[in-house]
Amino acid sequence: DSELLENIKTKKFVLIHGEGFGAWCWYKTVALLEEVGLQPVALDLTGSGIDLTDSNNVTTLAEYSKPLTNYLENLPEDEKVQT
Repeated sequence: DSELLENIKTKKFVLIHGEGFGAWCWYKTVALLEEVGLQPVALDLTGSGIDLTDSNNVTTLAEYSKPLTNYLENLPEDEKVQT
């Protein structure tokens, strides 16, 4: 419903994949969200997708989620996202 979408205050969404996947798993969802005017961002976590880090060397959740942490920390102050 386009009226519902117009009332969404935050149009940017961060999509996070599960274990063994990458940002690529969201490609259909990204296309559908973009078609209705939303701004999806799909990130590869450390050792996933196109990130070349050997996943066997990722030993902490903080290290694994570093791309997400970096992205969120570097957002402009006036920019909100749904995660």
